[in-house]
Amino acid sequence: PNSIGWALIEAADDKPEGLVTCGVRIFQEATEADKRTPKNFKRRQARSARRLRSRKKMRRDSLVNRLAAAGLLPEDASDREALFRSADPYPLRKRGLDEALSPHELGRALFHLNQRRGFQSNRKADKSGDKKKEETEFKKAMSELRQKMDESDARTLGEYLHGLPKKRAFRTERSMYIDEFRALWEAQAAHHPDLLAEAHRLKIHKAIFFQRPLKTQKFLVGKCTFEPSRKRARWARPEAQRFRMLQDINHLTI
Repeated sequence: PNSIGWALIEAADDKPEGLVTCGVRIFQEATEADKRTPKNFKRRQARSARRLRSRKKMRRDSLVNRLAAAGLLPEDASDREALFRSADPYPLRKRGLDEALSPHELGRALFHLNQRRGFQSNRKADKSGDKKKEETEFKKAMSELRQKMDESDARTLGEYLHGLPKKRAFRTERSMYIDEFRALWEAQAAHHPDLLAEAHRLKIHKAIFFQRPLKTQKFLVGKCTFEPSRKRARWARPEAQRFRMLQDINHLTI
């Protein structure tokens, strides 16, 4: 609430006899007046976008370095840009399943898998097994895409997209890209056995599909009020949680 009214009533034998005083406390509204959204909503959105861009750039740079080290992309940045502009990745993703690609063509196809890696939920699986959660629209869209791929006899997502007259954004899942990476690598390993070593496969696979953990927030823990040379306990610790509960109880009592 934005305002709380209060009153002090004079009483005798638990019966009201008169009004002593009254008033109201006005609190600043924590939401935007027109859209009723939290005032820090835009700031959180901008911070989330910055983090997403930062992680995407780090993953892209890491993949480029590992592909170049494996000989699958040019070392020179201008040569890489020229390759990215000239080589259409969809035909490469399809051709790579059946015929030999040049090392740089294979690198271009693998780099394209990193552009959109597909959806992967971070939620823990429901272990109860009593009820199946209702399938969301997102999962339905992915299931429909799987069905269309099966109907067209497409072995991979890239092969299915190549057969479409117009490329459009689909709701895909991470496993589709992992399966295609495995299929492309195994098919091309027969043509480039020396180049596509297992060590390179592990590094490139990790660069594309590794789920980066959340950024550490250790630096936000401040110094202790009573012992300035040491840091405060983190709120996640049981001792800090117990302190917080006792503090709130005492505040309510007061």
